[in-house]
Amino acid sequence: MRYGVVFSAIMLLFGIPKEPGKAPELLQEHRFKTFYNIAESPVMEMTKEEAWNHAVPEVQEVQIVSTFDSTLQPSLFYASGSPHTKPLLLVLHSWSADYKQHFSIPYGIWATKNDWVFAHPDYRGAFTNPEATASEQAVQDILDVLAYAKKHARVDTTRIYIAGFSGGAMVALIMAGRFPGIWAGAVAWVPVYDLVQWYQVTRGAQHDYSGHIESSCGGVPLEGSKAYEDCKKRSVSSYLSNARGAEVKIFIASGIEDSFVPPGQAIQAYNDLARKRDRVSEKDIRFINENHYLPNYLADSLSDSLFEDADSPIVFQRTSLNATLTIFNGRHDVIYNAGLLWLSRQRKNK
Repeated sequence: MRYGVVFSAIMLLFGIPKEPGKAPELLQEHRFKTFYNIAESPVMEMTKEEAWNHAVPEVQEVQIVSTFDSTLQPSLFYASGSPHTKPLLLVLHSWSADYKQHFSIPYGIWATKNDWVFAHPDYRGAFTNPEATASEQAVQDILDVLAYAKKHARVDTTRIYIAGFSGGAMVALIMAGRFPGIWAGAVAWVPVYDLVQWYQVTRGAQHDYSGHIESSCGGVPLEGSKAYEDCKKRSVSSYLSNARGAEVKIFIASGIEDSFVPPGQAIQAYNDLARKRDRVSEKDIRFINENHYLPNYLADSLSDSLFEDADSPIVFQRTSLNATLTIFNGRHDVIYNAGLLWLSRQRKNK
C-alpha cells in the first residue's frame, strides 16, 4: 500500500503516465507526423536500432515463444508499469520491413506520451517468403504478442487497437476480418486488399513486388493455380466482410495520388464493410485508379486540422456501419496523428 502511494507520487512528479480519461497528447515533432516526413529526415541516416534508441528509448525488444512452432519470435514492446488499465496499440510493420522499421517510431512515441501499451511484432519479417505475408505462422505470432501484452501489462480489453501501413495495413485488416471480436479499432493506411490484383499492378512497375508475391504464394497467381488460391488465402478480400457491422470500428485511408497501392484497393476494403447503398461503384473505382482524382460528383471539401497540418487535406470521406473510408490529397503516406487520435476515441462495450 505504501509502495503504491510512493509510486503514484513519483509518477505525478515527473508528469507520466498520462491520467486515464484525459485527451491524448499529439505528436508534435514535424519529422514524426507523416511517412514522408520521416523518409526525408535525418532519422533515416541512423540504423534502426539507433533511431529507436534515440527517439523512444523506453521501448524494448522482447522474445516471445510461438505457439505455432515453438520458435522465438522478436517484438518491440512497451508498458509503463503504471497501476491503471490502459489501451493496447498493436502495430504491424510494412511489406519489406521488420519489427524495427523506422516508420513505426511515431507509434512508440505516442504510447510513451499517453501511457498506452505498445507492441510491434516481427510476424516473420518482410513479405518475401511463405512463412511471412499473412501466413498462418504470422497470424499466430500477432495473437501471441497480444497474449504477451495482456500477461505483462494491465491492458484495457475494451481498448485494444491494431494499425498498419501498406502491407501492415493489409494484415491489420485480415486480423480485423478474422478476429473482429478482439479489436475496438483498426486503422489501415494505404492497404493492399487483394494480392492477385496487386500482383498485376506491381508487375513491371518501378517498385516491382511481384517477385515477393510469387515467392510467398508459390508462383505466378494464375486463376485456378495453387499460387492463386494461396494468394487469396493471404488477402483481405477473403476475410474482411466477416467484420461488417461488428463492434470493431475500422478506419481505412488512401492517398488519391498513390500509384504504388492504388486507391481502389482501400475502396474495395471499405465496400466489403459498407451497406450496399453506401459503396463506391466499380466504375468510380476504375476512374479513380486511372486518373488519380475523383469524379466531380464524388469530390468533397472537408476540413480536418490533422490532415491539413500534414498538407494532405481530405478530398473524400464516407462512413457506413462500422467503417470509415478517407481519401486524402497525397501519395503512399501515413498521417500518424489523425489515425491515432481516431483510435483513441474507439471503445468496445464491456
